[in-house]
Amino acid sequence: MNDKDIRRGERPFSKLRWSLIGLYALIIVFLQISKNPLGSTTEASIYALMVFVLAGLHGRERYGLKNIGIFLLVTWAISLFFEALSVQTGIPFGHYHYSMQFPISLFGVPLVIIVAYFGVGYFSWMLSHVLTGQFSKKLQGKWIFVVPFIAAFILVMWDVCLDPILSTVISQWVWESPGPYFGVPIINFVGWFVTGFIFYQLFALYLSKYDRIRPQKVKTLASKPYWLEAAIVYGLIGFTIIISPVAIYNDITVSMALVTVFTMIFVAVISLIAIINKNELR
Repeated sequence: MNDKDIRRGERPFSKLRWSLIGLYALIIVFLQISKNPLGSTTEASIYALMVFVLAGLHGRERYGLKNIGIFLLVTWAISLFFEALSVQTGIPFGHYHYSMQFPISLFGVPLVIIVAYFGVGYFSWMLSHVLTGQFSKKLQGKWIFVVPFIAAFILVMWDVCLDPILSTVISQWVWESPGPYFGVPIINFVGWFVTGFIFYQLFALYLSKYDRIRPQKVKTLASKPYWLEAAIVYGLIGFTIIISPVAIYNDITVSMALVTVFTMIFVAVISLIAIINKNELR
């Protein structure tokens, strides 16, 4: 197979991903302008499913179906375990219960929550590679531990920006002992960091032994557009929160929009700069 054949084979998937990213952006704007809160069950499911699909397609290019499947299983198993444990015992997120009725739940945890863990978790993971300069490298040495550590911080930023809206404003879930951060207990963010770090670390250890970059994927993974996808999707996830005051305008939604600009959007912007300035990428 020559280079032209390889490019021809990869191009449809690239076009598909960019088309879905454009569709995702349009859906975000449409739902907010139509006054549909981002935390209502239908809208939350649409957002989570879109990011889930984008993560799966993007991850397929980097890791292949088997390894992105491993990431999916590890993410689902760890997040479901800790979510279900916290619903029953308050560990590690604190005592809470889901008040909205979702179509499918497992052990008291709506399936959409686990879907969101995978989608946002994946793009947080990829941006950690960008910020540490690893890109398509196989994780070795200190990076086996550094990349999961940074990824966990990027993941928690999302919950820091979103949780007060979904819990305090919309009451998608209810904290039985409200905390100081707009009603959210601080232990919740500690729990998020621990949960994220565990599934990232397990995946990193797996990759340190079994990660393989297929020759036909080298050019795709060395392209700037491929990595820009990850930064843009993560930025769009943050953008969803930024425009949430359009649907529900109050002190909390406005405050979370401000926090999002200086956390998630900042990470997306510096990731874009890192990708654009990376000379090894085309």
